[in-house]
Amino acid sequence: MALTDEQVRQVKDQLLEQLDNFPEDKRAQIKEQIDSMNPDQVEEFVKQNQLSHMPGGDCVFCSIIEGKMPSIKIAENEENIAILEINPINKGHTLIVPREHLDKVKDSTNALADQVSKRITEKFNPVEIRINEKEIMGHQMLEVVPVYTGDEGKPMERAKASEEELKKVQEELSSAESTATPTAEPETAEPETPEEPEELPKLKPRIP
Repeated sequence: MALTDEQVRQVKDQLLEQLDNFPEDKRAQIKEQIDSMNPDQVEEFVKQNQLSHMPGGDCVFCSIIEGKMPSIKIAENEENIAILEINPINKGHTLIVPREHLDKVKDSTNALADQVSKRITEKFNPVEIRINEKEIMGHQMLEVVPVYTGDEGKPMERAKASEEELKKVQEELSSAESTATPTAEPETAEPETPEEPEELPKLKPRIP
């Protein structure tokens, strides 16, 4: 099955992320080779390196789940993780990735997307948040894309984010998790001291 344009882009992005592992004098040449790869060449590379989800190989996102590839995680639950998109459309652009390689998302994936959306809304105040289903290399996931004032009606263009920029967003969204106002503890009432019964006045005996 041929890779989509989105899958080709994702594979190239992941390859470019690994440039630091090569000698510095070779990086420019390798980057040029990656950028010049056409879809057929990318697909062949995927097959040769077992990047598709097959026995003996992992998809890019399964590798991220297993810790084999770096990512910027901002949240998680039992069945999913939320990682920042390395080529975000806008600040806070997040992928909600199931820990299992599934062809459809579960309720828990939607629940984590809602949680991340609330954090983004609380911290960055977008005018809208779009949640889209995505399927990359057979791994179904959700994409959380905040839309800010002035973005309405404009084409949603991606831009490469530096690790420093992504780490800053990670810190801001992580701090949003703990900004909820703590519930005030009820004040402990002082035990009331029982009032002593008022002593009745003594009456003088009356002489008839």
